[in-house]
Amino acid sequence: SSRLRTRAQTPQQWAGSAAVECTSRDDMHQVASFLDRIGLLECVPEVGPQVLRLTLITAAHVQTRSDFYFEAWSEPGDGYPKNSRVHRPSAGAVDLGHETLEIEWTGSATDIVLHAVEYKGSKQSTDLPIGEVRIPSSAVEKYILEARRNPNDLRFGTRTLELSAVERHEALRRRLRFQDAVLPGRWFTAILSRVGAETGLHIPSQAELDKLRDENKALRGENSALKSVQGGGKRTSMLDIAVRFELVPKHHDLLGFQGLIRQASFQDLRQEC
Repeated sequence: SSRLRTRAQTPQQWAGSAAVECTSRDDMHQVASFLDRIGLLECVPEVGPQVLRLTLITAAHVQTRSDFYFEAWSEPGDGYPKNSRVHRPSAGAVDLGHETLEIEWTGSATDIVLHAVEYKGSKQSTDLPIGEVRIPSSAVEKYILEARRNPNDLRFGTRTLELSAVERHEALRRRLRFQDAVLPGRWFTAILSRVGAETGLHIPSQAELDKLRDENKALRGENSALKSVQGGGKRTSMLDIAVRFELVPKHHDLLGFQGLIRQASFQDLRQEC
């Protein structure tokens, strides 16, 4: 019966309904490719170039007395994390003002990572994450579909996420992001390996260290799960945050109208010095 109804729809209506019914990345990409071939992709911006919008709503049960902000990015990905503004902790819920963070979304990410980062007030490279949550792409796609079907109801596409405490050695790895800008990690590893070879010492590579840390982390997770089942577990989360997930089109509306936008008066290029 749904096929019969589509005969009475305009091409734009049919394309829109096809986009809404997509439930996976592969489905969405197939529909986008088909619509592009028949010239209807511009009629359905939902399947054109898009970004993942995270709307930060509230934070609660904050376990730090320091100011904090949030970082979000996709993995795997080469892009720099998107940062929120700085917030102050309070005894109750913290209003995050519906601030939005937009992340590139091509459908290839396996996780969206959200960090709560302690604000030191000096250099960003000295700030350390205190809480982390990893949202698998399958869950993100579910929330996106909810928000698409109910765009005006904030309850849909929104979830409360628990950010677990980040161990110090994991938090220190964040600084590698800034170190690589000065000395790429592969150069640093090569220097250490050469020193080790000359002195007869085996210096483990970064990959070996990462593997060992992951194994230890998995063992600690299993141990924590056993304690929780036995009733001996304790709360290790740093805060809870309510976040809405949406896919929104990239906006290029003003790219062709740059000449129509007024020059700032204090920088008017036509003024003579």
